[in-house]
Amino acid sequence: MSWPMLYPIAAVLLFLLVSQKSRKVFLASRSPLSKIPGPWYASWTTMHLRYGFATGKVWKLAESSHKKYGSIVRLGPRQVWISDKESMKKILVSVDLPKVAMYAEISRDRYNPGLFGEIRPEPHRRLKKFLSPAFTVAYIDKLEVLFEQCVRDLLQKYQTALDVARFGDVKCPAIETDFMEDLHNVALDIMGECSFGKGFGQTNPQKEAVIGVEEVIWKSIPRAIFDGLAKRYQNVYFKRFFRAFGINIEMDWPAQMIMAIDKLVQGRKQVVDVEQKRPDLLQHLIDEGKNPSNETKMSTRQIVDQMSEILLAGSETTSGTIACLFLEIARNPEVKKKLLASLPVRSTHDPIIDSREIRNDPAYRYLNACIKENLRLHPIASEMGRRTGKQWVNLMGYDLPPHTVVSASYRELHRNGEFWPQPLRFWPERWLEGDEMEGAPEPDMAAYYPFSGGKHSCIGINFAWAEMRMVAANFLSRFDIDEVPGQDVDFRQFITMQFTTGSWKTVIRQRSEDN
Repeated sequence: MSWPMLYPIAAVLLFLLVSQKSRKVFLASRSPLSKIPGPWYASWTTMHLRYGFATGKVWKLAESSHKKYGSIVRLGPRQVWISDKESMKKILVSVDLPKVAMYAEISRDRYNPGLFGEIRPEPHRRLKKFLSPAFTVAYIDKLEVLFEQCVRDLLQKYQTALDVARFGDVKCPAIETDFMEDLHNVALDIMGECSFGKGFGQTNPQKEAVIGVEEVIWKSIPRAIFDGLAKRYQNVYFKRFFRAFGINIEMDWPAQMIMAIDKLVQGRKQVVDVEQKRPDLLQHLIDEGKNPSNETKMSTRQIVDQMSEILLAGSETTSGTIACLFLEIARNPEVKKKLLASLPVRSTHDPIIDSREIRNDPAYRYLNACIKENLRLHPIASEMGRRTGKQWVNLMGYDLPPHTVVSASYRELHRNGEFWPQPLRFWPERWLEGDEMEGAPEPDMAAYYPFSGGKHSCIGINFAWAEMRMVAANFLSRFDIDEVPGQDVDFRQFITMQFTTGSWKTVIRQRSEDN
């Protein structure tokens, strides 16, 4: 076929494409959502949203739009963001709108996703019910010996570096470290120990890999998981575009990673004696795991998918949140002075303080208040995407038609001065009681969603609290921390809020009885 003969075909295809787009624009402009305030281009396109999701900057667009247009804003043809307190409760708890389809796209297999990517109500209910026993407070308390090993590795790393600095040729009383990287590494090791029965040697490189698996492969698993999930998140719209033309793009895990975890799973399956079985999440999935769609036994690939999502959720979320806690402490000297004074000075040879002691001992009240205040200013995620189902939903006096994407803006709600006086102030006293509040306003718990809410609230809340408490209490009982000046700290969100550069440099000093 000659080129001139292709021109009419191209013209017809172009006409159909333009017609389809024009129809969508016309319908969007006539939508009930047109009454909702927002930028003029919101009803016409989602290109700005696609860019925002791909770069991790969509949260900035949402927050600036809330400040300009109010607690409800339209940012796309069928995309709405809400930061209103009453509507938030309706979205997350009372009506409990389903999650948007984008979360399923993040999973390797969108038809058999992990808990984070499961958007179907009944399979999600089954999966959460199955996983919940492994995330109770009592279960997490039993795992704290594993937490202790990883926390001690982190403390010993700093102690060794400080000893070298103090007694070496330079005689320096402090060390500089990338604290964000350190926190990420210890979070990965904790998740590795508690989920796979083996850390990834991120904090202590001397730790051995799983028997029968090359060390370099085992230690590469975390990076493979993070890169894989980030790429899926960034390419959601890209995948959907090609699917419309019958092209299904799949992003699988690296073959070596699958082989390594499969070897671990097969080794676990050969253990018959109950006494020799390790009571962790992986063993729970091997013994009892069922596909939530049809309740057949989980395959090794499905176990890998579940564990990968849990590893991501259990490490990226807590490491980023703990980093923000130390960021606020370093930038608020009066808070730091008061916090350090409340904590007993310990050496690296002293026992590790466990989560049970920290949550029950009054000596740690101010530390717990600091963590709660940090979760207000820096929730795990800036938002959670939901959608209306087959029914219309009224929010803030606006009728939202079926299949409207409704994003719950947690971070904006947490920083709303109507509910949180002096919203940008790091003010831990909000969370204390009586005279200890020192004039601070009481917290508005109806405007507080650090771990989301309702049926889709974070299953790992108890795990996250244990890790945050143990890392913060044990570090601050032994070391002091300052921020290296001149750093531009900004945030991006793919799955959770993280430092844009993935780095935060700090100066660490040994604590003494005088500080």
